[in-house]
Amino acid sequence: MTQPQILVDAEMAKQIAAANGPVNIVDATGTLIAVCTPVKFPHSPYTREELEAAREEARKNPKAGKSLAEVMEHLHRAAEERQ
Repeated sequence: MTQPQILVDAEMAKQIAAANGPVNIVDATGTLIAVCTPVKFPHSPYTREELEAAREEARKNPKAGKSLAEVMEHLHRAAEERQ
């Protein structure tokens, strides 16, 4: 299943591409409707193609990864070990 796409105008595309990280997308009233992370911003070592390949691999093997709870547990343990 492919993800839905939203076509943005040239100005919005330029603003998102210029971002150095996640961008809040708001409607005309200022209500947050999405958070967008540019596919390749200056600090990202990955290309659009590499990210899409990783997404596709994750879709094919959903049990191969770790849950958010498992990742958080690992990070908490690592932080405790550093103290």
